[in-house]
Order: sequence, then structure tokens, then C-alpha cells
Amino acid sequence: MTTRTRAHTRSAAAVALSAATVLGVVGLTPGAATAAPAAAPSTADSTSSDLTSDFNGDGLPDLAITAPTATVNGLKQAGAVTVVYGSAGGYDTTHRQIITQATDGVPGDPTAERRWGHLGGNGDLNGDGHDDLLIRYGSHWTVLWGGADGLSGAGQLPAGEGGEGTAASPWLFNYQADVGDIDGDGTADVAAPAQADGAWGLAVYYGPFDRTGTPARIGFRDTVTKDAGYAPGTVRVGDMTGDGVADIVTSGSTRDFASAGHLYVGSAAGLTDAGTIKATGTGAFGDLDHDGYQDFVGGNGDAGTAAAPGGAVYVTYGGPKGLSTTRAARTITQATAGVPGVDEKDDRFGDSVDLGDANGDGYADLVIGTPFETGSDAEGTFRAGAVTVLRGGPQGVTTTGAQVLTQNTKGVPSTSEVLDHFGAAVRVAAGELLVGGNGEDGWKGRVWRLPATAGGVTGTGSTSFNLAALSGPSGAAHFGEDFSR
Repeated sequence: MTTRTRAHTRSAAAVALSAATVLGVVGLTPGAATAAPAAAPSTADSTSSDLTSDFNGDGLPDLAITAPTATVNGLKQAGAVTVVYGSAGGYDTTHRQIITQATDGVPGDPTAERRWGHLGGNGDLNGDGHDDLLIRYGSHWTVLWGGADGLSGAGQLPAGEGGEGTAASPWLFNYQADVGDIDGDGTADVAAPAQADGAWGLAVYYGPFDRTGTPARIGFRDTVTKDAGYAPGTVRVGDMTGDGVADIVTSGSTRDFASAGHLYVGSAAGLTDAGTIKATGTGAFGDLDHDGYQDFVGGNGDAGTAAAPGGAVYVTYGGPKGLSTTRAARTITQATAGVPGVDEKDDRFGDSVDLGDANGDGYADLVIGTPFETGSDAEGTFRAGAVTVLRGGPQGVTTTGAQVLTQNTKGVPSTSEVLDHFGAAVRVAAGELLVGGNGEDGWKGRVWRLPATAGGVTGTGSTSFNLAALSGPSGAAHFGEDFSR
């Protein structure tokens, strides 16, 4: 499996944000944000969407898995995060951690119905060579620090309260944050949609961070004023220019509530608006056509339009200036020729997406989760869920050789059942496709591991595990709702 190129400072790869305009950083005016000269594509492996998390610094991928409704100390829906650490043979479920707000060093106390544990980005925020993990509840972002023994201790990003923030302590509203070297200085930063001094925009917390979660400095961009009424809502990071510096895909809305998305190219001089892009709440980066520039896919499971009643995925190709001038963007639905299944209302095709080389040919492949799928592929079982794999190639993503996988696929454990939501989360890493089904077993949730082979993803040899198998909390935990990157 390929090495990912996302939020790790120690590999000069960039992690971008999606959903806000990080154009203005501290000491940089919009007029000073000029485009960097076009550079040759980075030699870093760009096949996959981003670097896999490595919390213990052993060079092997680790995986954080959410269980947002886990019961903690008798408190229902308090929330938990499970970390499964990597080994030479892949993810090792015997080497794991269960982290909650009852864990020593984690800020706050478990609270019923808090649903703690939603994931932000991950990367080396304090420069110690280990990835750290951002965890959200409400407008609060906690940093779990990586180390040789895994995640331990925690800091908390300084932030305003109750919808009020300042430039020195922005209010980080309840959407997303991401991690990456936004200004190319070799240290990881955090960016999130925010409000400060009555203005709406994007906060950038510049590293390195100390162990309390305090950054070296904080910048704020008033995007509504400076970017034609644009307000960010989500953030995603990847290197579409191939120069090793983070570029930012954002999605949000304009003053008249029209959906909008922008690509901002990162450089030492700041950010440059490289144009509009179709982007939504989910997204991933990877090199579908193996040209050295990462491409972006955005999933919109609730598109709900006449053209895409069951959801859509938007593919935008990268190039030396950010957006490819030689390969057109495209929209893929279940009605697209060659895509398995039927485009039906509320399938939520694109609710989760990932890019990674699932067959070892050097091209990133596109994996799409359809967790509400009820079609023939899931034998008509109500919202049992499905996963579609579309191959990358010299011309980019193709529907030739497309695969669809469900729990009824030969070799996959369990069977498709009502409200399993197989495909709620997807991840290509460590030689396998991981699939989360947060509705499995009465909302207890489960994660499946499907081998990625030269012939594609296969059910043969597949395994699965749930939270109970990891000695975690019992009950309806929604385990597998999301994965770390």
C-alpha cells in the first residue's frame, strides 16, 4: 500500500483545509498573497489521499475509529475513540486504546449525550516526530498527543465561548478542522471555520504547539468581507499543485446562501485563490491519473437533486497551478454509465469517500460509501449499505472494472441487514479497504477489513471487529461512524 501525503510535518507534504478561505494569514494582506511559481510535481508519493496516522512513530499506519454514542461510566452517548495500532502484518486489534473523557489527561468529564470523539485532522503539531489527533465536541478541539507508547495526555486549542470570539481566541464553530503545514515552514498548523470580533471566516493556529494546545500564533481571515460574502463551513487539505505545500479546498456558502467552493493554493507567501471547485462536507485527495498532482474528490450524499437523487461525487483534477487545465472535472452518480446500482432517493452515494491504490498499479482508486443503499446490490434490505470502488488510470477515474461490495459479497462477514449502514466510513490503507457500518447489530457498529489485491478489493479473507472485541464499552456506540486519515 502506498504512503499517504497529508498532515505530517516531518514529510514536507501539505495538508489543506476544506470549507474556508485561509487566504489571509497574520501579517499578510490579500494583495500580498501572490501565486508561487509553477513547480515540478513533488517526488512524494501522491497516489493516496493523505498520510496515514502514525501516533507512535514506528512508521506503520494506525487507525482511530469513532464511537460517538458509547456509554462511559454509565453515561449514555458520552462518546469514545478507539485507536488500533499498526504492525508489520497490518492493523493489530490486540494493540489498541479506548480513549474517553474519563481517560487520564483528557480535558472535561464524560457527559451523557455529549457524543464526544468526532475526529478532526491529525499530524505532528508539536514537532516531536509523532502524529497527534484532533478531537471535537461542540466548539471545543482537544489535541491528543502522540508518543512512543501511543496517544496520551491532551491539550485544548484556545477558543472563544458561546458564539463569541476574538482574533486572539476565535470561536470555532461546530464543523471541521484540519491539520497541515499551511505556510510551508516545516511545522504543522490547524485551521477551522471561526468567528472573531463579529466577523465570520477562518482561523489558522500556527505551530509548533506546546503541550497545553497553545500555538505559536493565531491568524484570522474575515472571508465574508474579503472574499465577496463567502463564509466557510468545511475544510480539506491536499497538495493539488504537487509542490509539497498545502493547498486548501473549502466549501461553504455566499451571502445569498448559495453553495460555493474554492481552491486556495498554499505557499510561503500566503494563499492564492486558484478558482472555484465543487466541494462538500466529505472529501479526499489522491492522484487518480498518476501525473504527480493530487486530485480532489468531494462526496455529497445528500445532493437530493433531480439529477442526483441518491447523491453524487465530484472529481476535480490537480495541476501545476492547482486546477488542471487539461482534464475536465466530472460528476459521478449511480446513474453514470458503468457505475453499479440504481440512483435512488436517499441512497446517500458519496456520504463517505477515500482515495488510495486498492490494486497496487500506482494509480489512486476512488472508494465511495453508500450507507443508505437499499437496492438490489444489498438484496433490497432497507439502508443496509454498500461500497463502490472505481479504478484510477491514465485518463483518471474510470467506471471500467467497477466493483460494488456489501455484506452479502462472498467472504464478507455478516449479512446485509436493515439499517446496518455499511459504508458509513471508508479507508484504503495498509493493504486493505476498511469499511465502517455504524448501524450494525442494533447500532453497536462494526468495522470490516477487506483485502486489497492486484485484482481489486475482495471479500475472500475478510474479517471484522466491533467495540466489544476491543474490550470497549457495550451498547449502541455507533462504532465505525468515522475513521482518522
